[in-house]
Amino acid sequence: MNGRTNQVAVLVNHLGNPFEASLVSYVEAALQQHGYSMILQTYRQDADESALQLLAERADGLLLMGQTLADHSLDYFRSRGIPLVSLMRPAWEKQGIPSVDLNWLQAMRKTIEYLMSRGHIEIGFMTNGNPAHYHTHRFSSFIQAMQLCKGRFDHANVLNGGGTYLKAYDAMEQRIASGELTFSVLVCANDLMAIGALAACRHYGIDIPRQLAIIGCEDILMSSEVYPPLTTIQYDRGQLCRAAVDVLMARINGEENDPPAPMVDGFLVVRASA
Repeated sequence: MNGRTNQVAVLVNHLGNPFEASLVSYVEAALQQHGYSMILQTYRQDADESALQLLAERADGLLLMGQTLADHSLDYFRSRGIPLVSLMRPAWEKQGIPSVDLNWLQAMRKTIEYLMSRGHIEIGFMTNGNPAHYHTHRFSSFIQAMQLCKGRFDHANVLNGGGTYLKAYDAMEQRIASGELTFSVLVCANDLMAIGALAACRHYGIDIPRQLAIIGCEDILMSSEVYPPLTTIQYDRGQLCRAAVDVLMARINGEENDPPAPMVDGFLVVRASA
């Protein structure tokens, strides 16, 4: 391929999120192994899509972090021969972009089986609230896992935490104030929301885990340092990022047989919050 830049553009949602920040560091290390450097670009759905098109002149490939691009942007990248791969499965997969992610159905099923073995029947879920966010896949996997485990799923037990600590705190505060804690455990789509929910419970005197157990996803660094330490789904983020970069590099190099987009296994790290 002529005119290579030896750069890959990486679209991030929010670098203030410690989970995504850690992924960026792993991606950078994996790209360096291939002799590539990285261009970071923050992506928002309401941003000017023309900013993405400028990346086509600077990058040999584009690595998404679970975003769903507008059709005209996708068409533009494809017309320029710029391959795309998603690190994390997007909410909408209609575009034929390969994705690499945790096997969330397996992880959620193991989590629910553990909770049921502990006597939990009513299980709540805190999701992002944005249907286009990659957390949506984690939520749908939770629903599927509840069905497989023959658990009772009630949409009244769903909270929208906005993906952040503060919004999760507010959502949990409102639920506590309403007096409608109708579940004995809350599974959150990421650790930031789980920590926000935990902080709200602590502020209002809800005993964790005796009155309410809380579980997160991702196992970010602070998850083991909060009080009580957070039970969460852990997986090898380095393996995830290396796999995504390998798939992208195969496409950049025009290999006829792309490596399969794998799913990474995860497991529940049980700490004092559940």
